[in-house]
Amino acid sequence: MHIRNLLQYLWILPCMLLMMACSNEDDPIPDPDPDPRDIPQPPSKGTVADRTVLIYLGGDSNLGRDGFASSDIQEMEEAIRTMDASLYSNNNLLVFYDQFSETLHPKLFRIIKKGELQPSETDPNKKTLVITTEQELIMEYPTEVTSTEPSIIKEVMQRAFGDYPAKSYGFVYWSHGDGWLPGKYEKMALRSVSPIKWIGADWNNSSANSSNSFKTGIPELAEVLKDAPKKLDFLMFDACFMLSVEVAYELKDCTDFIISSPTETPGPGAPYTEVVPMMFASSQAAAKIGEDYYNYYADKYDPDVTNSNANWTGGVSITVMDTSKLENLADVTKANLSSAASDVSSLRNQVFDYDKRTNGHVGYYDMEGLMQQLLTPTKFDEWETAYKNVLTFWNTTPKNYSSFAKMFSMEGANGVSHYIPSALGKSATNRDAEYRSTAWYNDAGLSKLGW
Repeated sequence: MHIRNLLQYLWILPCMLLMMACSNEDDPIPDPDPDPRDIPQPPSKGTVADRTVLIYLGGDSNLGRDGFASSDIQEMEEAIRTMDASLYSNNNLLVFYDQFSETLHPKLFRIIKKGELQPSETDPNKKTLVITTEQELIMEYPTEVTSTEPSIIKEVMQRAFGDYPAKSYGFVYWSHGDGWLPGKYEKMALRSVSPIKWIGADWNNSSANSSNSFKTGIPELAEVLKDAPKKLDFLMFDACFMLSVEVAYELKDCTDFIISSPTETPGPGAPYTEVVPMMFASSQAAAKIGEDYYNYYADKYDPDVTNSNANWTGGVSITVMDTSKLENLADVTKANLSSAASDVSSLRNQVFDYDKRTNGHVGYYDMEGLMQQLLTPTKFDEWETAYKNVLTFWNTTPKNYSSFAKMFSMEGANGVSHYIPSALGKSATNRDAEYRSTAWYNDAGLSKLGW
């Protein structure tokens, strides 16, 4: 080899080695596929969580038959799927689901996150971790149950809160509702009395309707909820007409806050994707639930668009009540009412009525409007101060939708309903007579009015 060639070779060799070294540095080390075990974990069974929320979903009626229950469960699952890890890892969302089915029995489950490895859309040789959810079964009931039966509610609640204890608890009752109303019902063998004030409807997979199905009495529900490990942080009714002072007063010793609507609720029910994260707020959870519930439908509100369950533009009314202030409200009401018989017919015509039904009309009249008619201006000012202290949150869109009256104005509404008898004395109806058994009637001194 000539010396010139040798020198050229010796000069090229280091360059080749350097290029090889650079090439090796540029070759990336393949990243390992993500591990599904890396997703956040919920509290283990028996571990004390920050909060456990039980959604009691009574779907054995037309609401379940028509798909509202299953769609709301999908919203709950989406809320858990997207929930911040710090919330998810310290709280439990449990669902009891009584289905409208002859073959599928009721079940109690916890909604949890689940990680699945799926092929990457950009690189077929890689996997992507996709977060989904699953229903972690706690109990499947071997036979059909009547979910409105107090003993069933109690058993479900004790199992849920016993297996998944927490520092605080929330309860959501999902079904039909009709305030304090004494409904038509069938007496159950396990009951000592029939319910006169009700929530819920269970058809027991029959072709019945909500006027003759099984109900839960409000006083019975109160007795059940008093057996919770501790007083509930909040009780939410995802049902129509449940924000009445009579209902709230009956349940004041069971929960710190009550969330519901004084009129008909939107067909799709609560927007669970929005409100479930608020159920686990460290403070003011009830107010945040009410605010997010309202804002969701207020943002969609458009009275000029045809309203439907698929596109609910018909508005909403939501109230959150602080039950610790209700006893004072009863005392102030009793102290300021005059002992004089009232003209109930005139009151019914003058006070805003949340009940727009043509058939089955009860009359859920605005409480503040009623007191404005009954009290002198000075006494009303004192009463109103106590009333405002009870309201943690209240808002309504200018109009609401009724399945009977369609869109109607909410002018004159102030967030809480109150019954006005249809007649007095010998003309009083059985419903009017039953009203006298409510705790609110007695503690607020309504007998002064001749009611």
